[in-house]
Amino acid sequence: MAQNKKKCRQYNVDYLRYGFIPSPTNPQLPMCLLCEQVFSNKAMKPSRLKEHLPKMHPDKASKELNYFQVIKERHSKRVGETLVLPAVKEAVSTVMEQDSSAVVNAIPLSNDTVARRIKEMSVDTEEQLSATLRVNCFSIQLDETTTGDNNALLMAYVRYLSDCGVTEEFLFGKYLITDTRGQTIFSALEEYFQEKSIPFSNLLACATDGAPAMVGRYRGFIALLKERAPDILTVHCILHRHNLVAKNISPQLHKSLDFAVKSINKIKAHALNDRLFRQLCSENDEMFERLLLHTEVRWLSRGNCLSRLCELFATVLEFLGTKDVDLRNNLFSSQCDIFYLADLFEKMNEVTLKLQGNGVTLVHSKTTICSFLVKMDLYRETVGRRQFNHFPRLATVSSKLTDEELLCYTEHLRMIKADMELRFRDLQNLQVPYWILEPFQVDVFEKEPIIQEHLIDLQNDEEAQATFHTSGWQGFSQVLYMQSKYRNRLNLIASGALRLKLSSLNPSTKTLAANHQGQGSH
Repeated sequence: MAQNKKKCRQYNVDYLRYGFIPSPTNPQLPMCLLCEQVFSNKAMKPSRLKEHLPKMHPDKASKELNYFQVIKERHSKRVGETLVLPAVKEAVSTVMEQDSSAVVNAIPLSNDTVARRIKEMSVDTEEQLSATLRVNCFSIQLDETTTGDNNALLMAYVRYLSDCGVTEEFLFGKYLITDTRGQTIFSALEEYFQEKSIPFSNLLACATDGAPAMVGRYRGFIALLKERAPDILTVHCILHRHNLVAKNISPQLHKSLDFAVKSINKIKAHALNDRLFRQLCSENDEMFERLLLHTEVRWLSRGNCLSRLCELFATVLEFLGTKDVDLRNNLFSSQCDIFYLADLFEKMNEVTLKLQGNGVTLVHSKTTICSFLVKMDLYRETVGRRQFNHFPRLATVSSKLTDEELLCYTEHLRMIKADMELRFRDLQNLQVPYWILEPFQVDVFEKEPIIQEHLIDLQNDEEAQATFHTSGWQGFSQVLYMQSKYRNRLNLIASGALRLKLSSLNPSTKTLAANHQGQGSH
């Protein structure tokens, strides 16, 4: 008798009210619009989908269907056709009680027109920012990456003081035609500054990663930059330093991590194995049906892929038992190491997320790093005493742990703390004035004369007092999202799409609209 096929659930358009759409790669899997997480087909039912918003996005749980419709359409350049035109048509016919055809047909929404409008708004916001940087001091942060189509993309952000406080803005993105050496990167920055008439004298500080092309003593980008701005303060990116610490693991743990990566690749790298593994996960009633790949350039992926592997560990062992017995045995013998690394990398990912985002300052970064350094002592002491309150995955295999393995973990935690203290010595020694932390509590008359008037204004600003206690880089992530395999020919820089996506400045739409002649009737 033929075995009955398991029911495959289909997507219902009503699921959009829960914030889910079909996955672009597999329409039988639901994908969250907010975090872009893809779930198994078993989750394709209202009772499961409803749980995601209150749990992972509580601030969006009360949003209505229209909110998710806007999110669904905002990246596709079809908002005008799918949302604006129907709204205009309804407004004209309902409010004005007129035929809406003439009004709707007069609104140009062709692909070329939309692309041209995006470019004009991008140029306008860029000019606004350039005008600000010509007369204000600012700091800059640069990094480069290789896009999916093998182009080298250099991106720069700036921070400056505006009427709204410290403001962070996307400055520019440029494709590097040939190499990514320090001279090439500096030439790109110098060319942009000359084109926009931005003086190097306004540049106060620069943050980069620790790559030789950036920090080389003679030909690095920083060395060339200091020739033009000798007094500039240079900083090694705190996020990059933290990522380097995460790579510091002992030979034993590195070997276990290698077994984990090989096991994941054994399944994910072969289409047949991936399909068979998904079927096995479904039969075992697993919460997830897919493993996550580890990508070196994505700093959170190491922790995420190990966490998923731990969730599906028994099923992975069962699957590898029929495909590669030696690899299965090596993975099983490394279970304690893998569970320990999954817990530790999850904690390091939490630190990484705290160090990202707009408005993160050195004061906030110092608090985050110093707090984690103290926690490392706590973790080392508790693990050494076989107390695994802070390592929940490791606690599930505590009965298998040997004293030698515990000694390896405590030594690894000690090594990580020592590495962090070495890399973040400047941040730990940073002296933060008390008036910065508590500007409403300090005695103005005891402070430097240059800041006394500003402190008085601040202390008497009731609105500032009310918001004081309530108050990335994400550019490369947006590049990966916008330049998908369906739009791999999109030039993010020339089109202006990337700037509008990352900039918080509003284009002068009234001025731009006034420069266009109204489309006459035909």
